[in-house]
Amino acid sequence: MNLLALLAGLLPWAATPVSAFTRVYVACSLLSIEVQVATWLGRGTLRSLVPLNLLIAAIVIGWHIRSRRPAWGWVRRTRSLLPIPVVIGLLVVVATTDLWRTVEAADPYQMERVLEIQRTGTLAYSSRIDPKANIIGGFYELMLADVRSVPALGPSLTQLHGVGGLLVFALAVAAVQTWLPLPQSVWARTLLFVVPVVFNQLVLVKNDLFIGAPAFVVLAWAIGSSSRDLQEVWWAGWLVGLVVAGKLTNAAVAVAVGASVLLRYRHWRPVLTLGAGVVTGIIAAGFALTLWQNARWYGDPLATAQVGALGGFNQGANAVAVGAGRFLLSLVDLGVATRYLWPGRGGWGGTFGLPFVWALVILLVCARSQPLARRALLAGLLSLFALGVTFPDADLSHRLVLGPGLLIIAAAASVADGLDRRLVTETLVVVVVLSAIQILRSAVLYATATGGV
Repeated sequence: MNLLALLAGLLPWAATPVSAFTRVYVACSLLSIEVQVATWLGRGTLRSLVPLNLLIAAIVIGWHIRSRRPAWGWVRRTRSLLPIPVVIGLLVVVATTDLWRTVEAADPYQMERVLEIQRTGTLAYSSRIDPKANIIGGFYELMLADVRSVPALGPSLTQLHGVGGLLVFALAVAAVQTWLPLPQSVWARTLLFVVPVVFNQLVLVKNDLFIGAPAFVVLAWAIGSSSRDLQEVWWAGWLVGLVVAGKLTNAAVAVAVGASVLLRYRHWRPVLTLGAGVVTGIIAAGFALTLWQNARWYGDPLATAQVGALGGFNQGANAVAVGAGRFLLSLVDLGVATRYLWPGRGGWGGTFGLPFVWALVILLVCARSQPLARRALLAGLLSLFALGVTFPDADLSHRLVLGPGLLIIAAAASVADGLDRRLVTETLVVVVVLSAIQILRSAVLYATATGGV
């Protein structure tokens, strides 16, 4: 109930897709900070915060009305940037799949964390749940727990979590076009909506798309923006902080954005501004609270022993080399060769699929003549490679770094307009149609089987 109230106060008066996207995560950040304070103090819960957030929403709505600010301007702009029939079609598929299945998390511990937050109304650690759920954090899980707590409608809203995820993703796609404008071709505008790994995030409960969307937006700003406004730098830092604190697998995003700011400004003040934004985002996403609770529960702010027991990192040069090679192959083999060569590998997540292979070819062709293509390759591939050398399950879990992968696809669609249009269109048609068929197949398998595909 808290999140919906804050969104009602902030979202209608956004002027652009970027502003609307920002306000969604401002609402999430504000709720996170409120619940963190309640957790630190040991007083207050999600339920007791509802009157406060209803009051905040009323004040914000009143201020907007008194200022006579136009409402819903971002909706018109967003609709002009998206392939609306495609989005509606995918929305129907996602809603049908979500309603057909019971609500299920990709990792059971994540749903444990959601239910525990809903039960206690705070982010306090608990001995009732898997220790991994404590350590990972609770930024996304808090939002889902709050939605589940909505009187009468909570269960239905949770059942349709994929619809909410798709709407946020569509808003991110529209926002990214501020810096990476897509061609008018419906095939180019459809490409990002048929990325197989994105669809998986809309069926099973997982935090990857919730974290990947701001990573996608801030990386697009880093390679495509020419603005020298320090407010934008702070905003970018805040998004980076949310992304890194929400999912440490995205740490390379901070390096990419930091390098972009340093090269663009070549001055210490913007770098400090970016750093201040990063700290704000890290705090908003609850990382400081996580460190504090780790120290209290495990005697170590980083919970080194507990994290090490999870086996989540490549150990030794040989493991790093194998992991990097396997990951690089997985980017282009559509999940076929990696499973054959390493039959012991398995799990849930999926790959970027044909859209990524097409995008990689386009960017390599354009790299010599278009600086944007070079920047996209550098920022995207470095971020992806950092995942490959670090995490052993990277080959089947492209979901861990949705932002960099989506950046490469969006940048390729943006620069492809300068190539042979007939050839680009023909290849796009093949990629979009085959990927759409793959998504429909996945939807059928999700509806008829237990577990991910």
